[in-house]
Amino acid sequence: MEDLQMLSQGISTRGLAESKVTSDAMAEPHAVSALQEELTCPICLGLYRSPVSLACGHSFCKECIQEALRCCPHSLFSCPLCNTQAVPPTELQPNIQLRNVVQKFVDTCGQDSTHGEEEKHQVQREEMEESSGQQNEEVMCDFCLEKPLPAVKTCLSCETSLCQAHLDKHSTKASLKDHVLVEPSDVHVLAERRCRQHGKLLECYCVTDSVCVCALCCVASSHNSHKIISVEEAFGQAQNDFPKTLQSVKKYEAEVNRSLENLLKQETDVKTAESLRRNRLENLFDEMYKRLGSRKGELLETLSHGEEQQLSQIQAQIQTYKERKDETSHDLQELEALRDQKDPLLFTKGLTEIKARIRRPAPEKAAVQLPKPPIILGETTKEAILTLFQQFILDIDFSGESLPVHEHLTFAPSRTGIFNIGDYELTANSLMQQQMAMYGVRDLLPVHSIQSFSEGWHFWEVDTSCTRHWKLGITHQCFHCYLQMDGRNFRVFLDNTKITEKSATTAISTVRVELDCRRNTVSFYNISDTVLAKRCQLIQTVNVPASYPVHAAFSISSGSLRLL
Repeated sequence: MEDLQMLSQGISTRGLAESKVTSDAMAEPHAVSALQEELTCPICLGLYRSPVSLACGHSFCKECIQEALRCCPHSLFSCPLCNTQAVPPTELQPNIQLRNVVQKFVDTCGQDSTHGEEEKHQVQREEMEESSGQQNEEVMCDFCLEKPLPAVKTCLSCETSLCQAHLDKHSTKASLKDHVLVEPSDVHVLAERRCRQHGKLLECYCVTDSVCVCALCCVASSHNSHKIISVEEAFGQAQNDFPKTLQSVKKYEAEVNRSLENLLKQETDVKTAESLRRNRLENLFDEMYKRLGSRKGELLETLSHGEEQQLSQIQAQIQTYKERKDETSHDLQELEALRDQKDPLLFTKGLTEIKARIRRPAPEKAAVQLPKPPIILGETTKEAILTLFQQFILDIDFSGESLPVHEHLTFAPSRTGIFNIGDYELTANSLMQQQMAMYGVRDLLPVHSIQSFSEGWHFWEVDTSCTRHWKLGITHQCFHCYLQMDGRNFRVFLDNTKITEKSATTAISTVRVELDCRRNTVSFYNISDTVLAKRCQLIQTVNVPASYPVHAAFSISSGSLRLL
């Protein structure tokens, strides 16, 4: 702090006298510049105007120090140069001798040099103001009062931040040249450079505890018996250790990345497996709904037809008995009229006609012999069906069975010469069609995987985006099952039996083949990217013979297949 106190020491402390300022010395540019530097206010960077001195001995323009006093919110005031804290002065003492020297300097040298210096400082301020408008959260100069400019350096010894103009003044002082300048740092960064216990600069490094300490920590704390070196020596050792540390961190980063990739892959596998399970369940219930709906319609239609037949027979009998009722009512009306007939001939003739009419005997309880109902569903049958359905629900495994294993297959070498085969890519050569016809394998799967499967649950995925004519499935010496794609039409075969045939609405670029040796099934899924965003799309599940081992099988007529 003693060096900082000499930055702008009052001219009276330096023993400058007016008698020593001669016109010959002022005529020398270097001497003029040096003297003008001494007569410059550290705050406004101009020649002193009504200079006053503080108790620490430093001098400032009266207006500049008054503005500094107004900006200080604390009861104690710190000198802008040396940070010496004192009670704010009630009255500023003018430095008459310094004012006379400044006046003599101005009268002798004229206004040219002072105006030039002021213009230089003004240009620097304008440049700083332009640059400050383009930066956020800048560290501001501690000496600028009215319009603080961004600091370009921070002096660790003075613990002050300096703009370019104040830095120039700071750097010209011989007593301040040993101060350490760093990039602009705010109070928080400066606080990190001081010991929290003693408030001193962290100038030492404790090797025992691997921590930066101050000088007092080395002699008056728990570090007094530890191995202590300077920060500069610790910096050199740290520079030597840096490559090794960097390599170690990079290695750890690679390990973390691998672990993260594995976890992300596991996350994707879980989501995919869950999508497949959900898809199976949805397909199962969709098929159940479809079959139940179809069967329900058939049964209801049968019941309606039986009801119509029964009602038709009953309606016919009702119509017959209504006609008989009308005939009987007509006979009664004639008999009532005949009761008053006095003419023997007419009475006898009329009664004879009525008696001659045929009246079939009516049963005590009329009924129609109806056909047997087409469907009989009693309570016993209904309960039996519900019991079977409940058993089916219970048979669904909720125990969380193991997931299928993703098999990364490789192609087995082929001796037919009709394919170019790598470990993971199968390509058709120019003689594909002729060789296929020659070997008679147009409807077979001539290339199979090295791996074979006899138990468990497995799946593999194949990129089919580079071919439009391919076959994927499994093969055994006694049978083969595959999905065949020709353009946009796909078919599923078990040996020569066609299981299904459909038209694909979009191109199938990625296919999953799933083999479940436990249930003896092979399932084909479309997991192309455009579809995978929604869910895996089941193409077909086929029940296959329980004959093992089986191999994954492949065939193309053009282009290439790639195993994933």
